[in-house]
Amino acid sequence: MKQVIKKIIHSQEGQQFGVLCLCTLFSFVLLGYRCCCIDFDWSILQSPSMIARYRGIPTFLFLVWNLFLAWIPYWIALLLPFLYRQSKLIFVVGLFFWLLFFPNAPYIITDLLHLRSRQPIPHWYDVMLIFSFAWTGWCLGMASLFQIHQLVKRIWHPIVVWSFIIISMGLAGLGIYIGRFQRWNSWDIFTQPEAFWQEFFQTICYPTAEGYTIGMALVFGVFLVIGYLFLLSLRGKSSV
Repeated sequence: MKQVIKKIIHSQEGQQFGVLCLCTLFSFVLLGYRCCCIDFDWSILQSPSMIARYRGIPTFLFLVWNLFLAWIPYWIALLLPFLYRQSKLIFVVGLFFWLLFFPNAPYIITDLLHLRSRQPIPHWYDVMLIFSFAWTGWCLGMASLFQIHQLVKRIWHPIVVWSFIIISMGLAGLGIYIGRFQRWNSWDIFTQPEAFWQEFFQTICYPTAEGYTIGMALVFGVFLVIGYLFLLSLRGKSSV
């Protein structure tokens, strides 16, 4: 494991990791300044777990939790090459967990729904704050997808690879809908499996019941595919 971490640090992935950390730090600074402006009582946060509990809109602390979840698929993607060399079965399990947590990365885009004019904070500042977290989450998602792409294209046929990527984007769009409007979390598949799968299959079987299930999944799925294709175009043909 030490060799894997050292290799990552001294590679292009290491530079990428540094930029993602810088984006995260910038977002945290913006949020910290906002909390200071509204005289937030920091003593309320007795432990890191309190951040997940105290997530009211006035503080926007929920963005910290959401960005933490966005980092998970990125870390999984970095570990997958190591897992593949250890065991094909563990690799498949790791790929499943990546797919399960991947929607958390672009999900932060939907937090733009919380934008309101809230004094004494200027409206433009909250726009920049939420966009900063959303941008970082999107970058984490695309970076993790690129890592997955580079790995599976060495072991799968190109048609299978791109089918997997497109299906993953579609499932991510569906996952964003489930998280935003049905309020399920990635881990609920294990903690509340019966209730989760019941509502999931109901959503699949009756996609038009709530009017915008298909629309939201499709729009986000296409948006993610286009964003990823643009990322590949920046890196050149060798990445495709």
